[in-house]
Amino acid sequence: MITFIRSDMTSQAMNYTVPSTKYTPEHTRYGMPQNGVTLPATRYTIHEWTGSNANQYLTSSTERTSSNNLRLEAERLRCETADRTRRTQNDINVKLQDRIDNITYWKTEVDRQLQKTDQEIANLMSSKKQLEQAHVATQLPHEVATTCLKHREGRLSIDLVHDDVEVQLLKEVEMIENIQALLQQRISESDRQLSELRHCKNNLEMDLKDKCTSYGLDSRCAGLHNGSLGMSIHNNSVKIDPKSATPVAYEAFSHDNITNAEKQRVSSCRQRELNEHTMHQTSNDLHKQAETVNESFRIRTQEMIVAKTNLEENLSQTILEIGSMNENIAALKEAIRLKDSPMKVAHMRLNTRSYRPNIELVRDPVQYGLVEEVAQITDSIEALAAKLHESEAKLRNLESNKKALEEDIAVKTNSLNIDQSQCLRLRKTLVWRSFRPATMFTAGTVSHNKVPLII
Repeated sequence: MITFIRSDMTSQAMNYTVPSTKYTPEHTRYGMPQNGVTLPATRYTIHEWTGSNANQYLTSSTERTSSNNLRLEAERLRCETADRTRRTQNDINVKLQDRIDNITYWKTEVDRQLQKTDQEIANLMSSKKQLEQAHVATQLPHEVATTCLKHREGRLSIDLVHDDVEVQLLKEVEMIENIQALLQQRISESDRQLSELRHCKNNLEMDLKDKCTSYGLDSRCAGLHNGSLGMSIHNNSVKIDPKSATPVAYEAFSHDNITNAEKQRVSSCRQRELNEHTMHQTSNDLHKQAETVNESFRIRTQEMIVAKTNLEENLSQTILEIGSMNENIAALKEAIRLKDSPMKVAHMRLNTRSYRPNIELVRDPVQYGLVEEVAQITDSIEALAAKLHESEAKLRNLESNKKALEEDIAVKTNSLNIDQSQCLRLRKTLVWRSFRPATMFTAGTVSHNKVPLII
């Protein structure tokens, strides 16, 4: 294979596969080497070379003519599109300003309604807070009454009785719960109305936020010009979103938000007036019932004090007897202990005399006396031990009786502690004072009322 480069193809190699030929001597007239050297095939002819040049001249002339025509058409198009772009941009600037004015109007209206709704929410929250204060004012005596009932469940043994105190406490709890139910109903109604107002407020806030954002974006767009910096092409934005709102839907959306907010503010005013009237109903006879319960406590406490005093007197006498019995037992134990030495002496004598030798081991009076002495001391110890056992049994009885008295006293002490130290002391925290309920907000009128409640 022989590789060579054509003169009309710049730096492009042309590969030709030419069969190798062994030239004969006649080829030498074409300037080819002799002596059997292998040479490539015949090159292009002069005719081919001339035709190629003519073809290049024609192609070059045609391209220049076409290029000139294209430049003239492009210049005309540039002038036409520049003028159209200026007109379109000016029209968009006018429309942007109109849109900004429209957004400003609705933004102002929505902001005004939002401020009014905020104020009404604050007013209703204040009314609700007064309801909650009235509810709390009844919750404390309710908690005190139920706590007293729970404390009194801690009474023990025979003192766990269904007395008049318990009856009056149950009546007080029922009375307070009826009042709380009505107040809680008004609180729930206020919560629902607040939820509606907050929903309106949220819609207005979102609408206002969107309008502020839109106002900022459109204002930014209105400020853009052909010489602005940081601009770029956004092909994805060149479209009309089928989900976008129409101008009519846009204005209807804000109008509906404003109308609904006004409607809910009227409902809120009515709710606050209802709350005010309801709080007046919490003025009732709780104070009288509280005094009735306290009087029952005082009577029951006095009865327990008398019973506890009698038990304590019996306990004191029993304790004295236990002390005497302990002294008696100690004396008996000492008497038994004192018999130990004489017993040892007698036994030692008998043991020593048993070593007498032979005939000296005589049953003499001494021997009989020592044996009798041992028997006598043994009888004395047994008698003292029997009396000690009897005394200890009696002491256990006295201790058992003392324990029973102490337990009964502890029961009375526990009951007194519950009724006197816990319940009555807790009930003393109930102090009567005037409670100022929520201010009544009506059309053009404001009134303040004081309702006596327990707090």
